[in-house]
Amino acid sequence: MTKMILVRSLFIAAVTMSLSAAHSSPATPGYVPLYQTLPPTPVLPPNARFVGSANINNISLWYTLYGPPLNKPQKKLPIVLLHGGKISSRWLTHQIKYLSSPPLSHPVIAIDTRSHGRSSDDPSVPLSYSLFANDTATLLRSHLGISRAGFVGWSDGANTILSLLIDHYSTPKAALVDRAFIFGANYRYDQLNVTGLLGIPFLNDLAGRMQSEWTALTSTVPKDYAAFNTRVSAMQDTSPLWSAGDFGKIKTLYQDPKNAPIVWIVNGDSEEIVQRSVAGEMRDMIWGSSLVILPDVGHFAPVQDPGTFNAMLARWISRER
Repeated sequence: MTKMILVRSLFIAAVTMSLSAAHSSPATPGYVPLYQTLPPTPVLPPNARFVGSANINNISLWYTLYGPPLNKPQKKLPIVLLHGGKISSRWLTHQIKYLSSPPLSHPVIAIDTRSHGRSSDDPSVPLSYSLFANDTATLLRSHLGISRAGFVGWSDGANTILSLLIDHYSTPKAALVDRAFIFGANYRYDQLNVTGLLGIPFLNDLAGRMQSEWTALTSTVPKDYAAFNTRVSAMQDTSPLWSAGDFGKIKTLYQDPKNAPIVWIVNGDSEEIVQRSVAGEMRDMIWGSSLVILPDVGHFAPVQDPGTFNAMLARWISRER
């Protein structure tokens, strides 16, 4: 059995086990840790400065702007938010509100990744983190005129930031990434935490939301979620495949403290999808980066405990060179 088939089989088995447990085990009141919860998917706030799409790399890439306008001299760094796989920018609503509102008041750009949410797809091109990174960079530089930004990425969004750092902008003075908040990333496709995945109590709810939300948001015709799921899974089952040599391409603060990216590798102490050792390994391979562990949360920390997550974002933004 290939690893691709194994991962999909484990996910299906986990959902089946979750359904079985829900029918066979009566609910008992008591303490439920945050990492075992999946709060409702938040809804983007109505006060967006812009909502729309741009023609980028043969697709329609959806994005939204919050906070101060981009067309004025910026006193505060624009912040780009990149969501995880098979979901959309909705899941980062708490962070969008926090970063764009007083007292922080940063310009915020939230993007629906190619084929996800409201963005369209080009089925002739295989999905990849490098492609996502190129879409992001093209939107920011060519369409919005942004030359420098902070990036917050969750899961696949975090991998997209790593691709930006490794493959696209290795010269600090030309770098798009001023700083990176990399949450729930992996650097190899085979770093699945099988035990943790099988133990997630809300897998069925998660899978249902992924499908229903994608179907409601997508402009793809026909609305074939199975085809979308297969394309994203094919990418996740074979990538990323980075090594210390790849991370060594990232210019470090030791080399250029004024221009090199400030990189925080962030994880939940109860991360259940990616092996928990991965975050520390990445921190060790990216010289000058920092490792941050959030308490009582797992892979879904941005919705499980937005207060703590946002507090760390504030500290990350305020980190001076």
